[in-house]
Amino acid sequence: MKVDLVMWTKNSAKTLPLVLKRINEVIPDEEVYQRIIVDDHSQDDTVEIAKHFGWDVYPNPATGIPSAANEALRRVQTEFFISFEHDVVLSREWWNKIPKHMDDPKVAVAQGVRIATHPVTRKIEEFILEKRDLLKMYISIDNNIYRTNVIKSLGGFPYHCPISVDQYLRDRVWQAGYKWIIDKTVVSSHIRPSIREDAEHVYRLSLQTERRFDVGFLYNFRLFLFSPLSALRVILYKGCPQIFYVYPYYRFMRLKALLHRGKIRWR
Repeated sequence: MKVDLVMWTKNSAKTLPLVLKRINEVIPDEEVYQRIIVDDHSQDDTVEIAKHFGWDVYPNPATGIPSAANEALRRVQTEFFISFEHDVVLSREWWNKIPKHMDDPKVAVAQGVRIATHPVTRKIEEFILEKRDLLKMYISIDNNIYRTNVIKSLGGFPYHCPISVDQYLRDRVWQAGYKWIIDKTVVSSHIRPSIREDAEHVYRLSLQTERRFDVGFLYNFRLFLFSPLSALRVILYKGCPQIFYVYPYYRFMRLKALLHRGKIRWR
């Protein structure tokens, strides 16, 4: 099964060598037709690194992930294609497990999950993955295989949601009667070297999330207020005392973003 590989980058020089090296190790070279990177006007060595690893690099015709993803999709020529993000180190089991889901013709997208590399954040995400039925949290477009004709027939990656592209695309797939499979036995690593960096990511993501995902200020305030108790439950299960301050910190950053956005809905 020949596949095209696609990725979108922006100032990704710090993580790209490790990410591309792992892709080369996991996905057999004889199964790859094209390696396509759409770069969002990087100011570092991203383009040179990508070319060194044998990827064809094209400029993003606009800015942001939706534009880059659709530019990559426009260049896809194979029946299936795979997308990655510049800071996700692919699981070594990915190629042996995820493409098999495409044997079902009703599956339009299949993916694994990814959890943070920072040891404390990783414990929190492991707990969520193991103890809660919250797979919607793991919807992503960073370690996915797609049925090309289905994605193109749905209009490609949604342009109107610069952050929640994955959520909207999943909704389109479901509405069209296709399946989106999340295989939580295949765990890739999301490069997050520090708590502060990860918390800032939570803030930026919450700041730019569409209103439809805003479940209300009071709800988020309650989550923050009781976050020490939630953290204690995770500590008892995972044995990581640092979670006691890290988990409330993440909840605070989401609440802070909601206040900053000024989209408070009292419930």
